[in-house]
Amino acid sequence: MAKPSVSLVKEWEVIYESDEVRLEVGTAVFAEDYWKVIPAGGKPKYFYGESAWSDSRRIAGDIDFQVHFI
Repeated sequence: MAKPSVSLVKEWEVIYESDEVRLEVGTAVFAEDYWKVIPAGGKPKYFYGESAWSDSRRIAGDIDFQVHFI
Protein backbone atom coordinates (compact mmCIF):
# COMPACT_ATOMS: atom_id res chain seq x y z
CA MET A 1 0.00 0.00 0.00
CA ALA A 2 1.29 3.45 -0.89
CA LYS A 3 1.78 6.10 1.77
CA PRO A 4 -1.48 8.08 2.18
CA SER A 5 -1.44 11.83 1.80
CA VAL A 6 -1.14 13.88 4.97
CA SER A 7 -4.16 15.85 3.75
CA LEU A 8 -6.31 12.80 4.64
CA VAL A 9 -5.78 13.64 8.33
CA LYS A 10 -8.86 15.63 9.28
CA GLU A 11 -8.11 16.18 12.96
CA TRP A 12 -4.84 16.52 14.88
CA GLU A 13 -4.63 15.75 18.59
CA VAL A 14 -2.06 17.70 20.60
CA ILE A 15 0.12 15.29 22.61
CA TYR A 16 2.59 17.84 23.99
CA GLU A 17 2.87 21.62 23.78
CA SER A 18 5.40 24.09 25.15
CA ASP A 19 6.86 27.45 24.16
CA GLU A 20 9.46 25.60 22.09
CA VAL A 21 7.61 22.77 20.32
CA ARG A 22 4.23 21.15 19.71
CA LEU A 23 3.75 17.42 19.07
CA GLU A 24 0.54 16.23 17.41
CA VAL A 25 -0.89 12.94 16.16
CA GLY A 26 -3.49 12.27 13.48
CA THR A 27 -5.13 9.42 11.61
CA ALA A 28 -5.17 9.16 7.83
CA VAL A 29 -5.85 5.44 7.31
CA PHE A 30 -4.62 3.60 10.40
CA ALA A 31 -4.91 4.81 14.00
CA GLU A 32 -2.23 7.37 14.82
CA ASP A 33 -0.34 6.81 11.57
CA TYR A 34 0.81 10.44 11.17
CA TRP A 35 2.79 12.43 13.72
CA LYS A 36 3.68 16.11 13.41
CA VAL A 37 6.40 18.14 15.15
CA ILE A 38 6.05 21.91 14.98
CA PRO A 39 9.00 23.89 16.38
CA ALA A 40 8.23 27.43 17.58
CA GLY A 41 8.40 29.70 14.55
CA GLY A 42 9.29 26.79 12.26
CA LYS A 43 7.76 24.57 9.62
CA PRO A 44 5.98 21.37 10.64
CA LYS A 45 7.77 18.07 10.08
CA TYR A 46 5.61 15.02 9.38
CA PHE A 47 6.32 11.41 10.28
CA TYR A 48 4.45 8.39 8.95
CA GLY A 49 4.56 4.69 9.61
CA GLU A 50 5.61 2.17 12.17
CA SER A 51 8.35 4.24 13.81
CA ALA A 52 6.64 7.63 13.40
CA TRP A 53 5.79 7.95 17.09
CA SER A 54 9.38 7.36 18.24
CA ASP A 55 10.96 9.44 15.47
CA SER A 56 8.68 12.39 16.19
CA ARG A 57 9.33 12.22 19.95
CA ARG A 58 13.08 12.03 19.33
CA ILE A 59 13.02 15.17 17.15
CA ALA A 60 10.68 17.01 19.55
CA GLY A 61 12.89 15.90 22.47
CA ASP A 62 15.92 17.41 20.77
CA ILE A 63 14.08 20.75 20.85
CA ASP A 64 12.50 20.44 24.31
CA PHE A 65 13.90 17.78 26.66
CA GLN A 66 10.60 17.56 28.60
CA VAL A 67 9.04 15.63 25.70
CA HIS A 68 10.99 12.58 26.86
CA PHE A 69 8.85 12.47 30.02
CA ILE A 70 5.40 12.20 28.40
